[in-house]
Amino acid sequence: MSKLASHIGFLLLTLLSLLPFWLLYALSDLLFFLIYRIFKYRKTVVMENLHNSFPEKSSKELNIIARKFYHHFCDLLVESFKMKTISEKELAKRMVVSNPELVNQYFAEGQSVLVLTMHYNNWEWNSFLPYYLKHHCLLVYNPARNLTWDRFINRMRSRFGGELVSTKKIVKAVLNYKKKQQPTFTWLCSDQRPKANTRFWTTFLNQDAGFFPGAEALAKHTNFTVIYQHIEKVKRGYYQTHFEVLAERPAQLPADEVLHRYVSKIEGIIQEHPEFYLWSHKRWKHKRPTKNQQKQS
Repeated sequence: MSKLASHIGFLLLTLLSLLPFWLLYALSDLLFFLIYRIFKYRKTVVMENLHNSFPEKSSKELNIIARKFYHHFCDLLVESFKMKTISEKELAKRMVVSNPELVNQYFAEGQSVLVLTMHYNNWEWNSFLPYYLKHHCLLVYNPARNLTWDRFINRMRSRFGGELVSTKKIVKAVLNYKKKQQPTFTWLCSDQRPKANTRFWTTFLNQDAGFFPGAEALAKHTNFTVIYQHIEKVKRGYYQTHFEVLAERPAQLPADEVLHRYVSKIEGIIQEHPEFYLWSHKRWKHKRPTKNQQKQS
């Protein structure tokens, strides 16, 4: 993409973010009609993921979930770009943290925390968490291939005080802040698909699935309390999030226990309200490697 095309795109997205929410949701409804009815964006992927995850559900039930997912997905797109210009006051009404005191008590004790979540409901609005929290917030992300686009997105995500840190640099960043005795809140969306030769595999939604082992390794190394963050959709454009302790002293737990607890937690949430998960992602693309393949890697 040329620089001129990028700048034109960024200008259009900025103008889009200035629209009031009622108009953005009208646009979302139009977008839903186009990608669900006309272009059928990744519909094969979505239906395959749903069928494999919920083999007990009928085709009618799966189609209802898919339809709800696409509606929510379109809302998520317009809500994400609204982050460019939305005011702090407006976002505070729409993204509410019900129990910030659970996290802030660790700050009062001079302790850092690791926070795990997933691609569920509006994870992009998590960049607003520094508004509620006292820790220095490290928001972990995977850099985009297009550097110009990456800078645009990161400026939007860091508007409210969070520090964006790439997955390759997060360990160094966490250890540097630990050395300086500055308590940190390290946020990781840990349900993404890892490489095929990843070390940790388990059953997730009735299918073999690999998970990045980095979150567990970091928790073991630092012994920071691991917290799970759940995001609930209250109504269109309004979310509530709360925290709960997943592992108090991870260094003392058996190997992979943090990951097992995390997978169990997110699986239960998805099963209760599956329409809010990111079904268009090819989450189960890789197959569990054989023991020989793992040794060779």
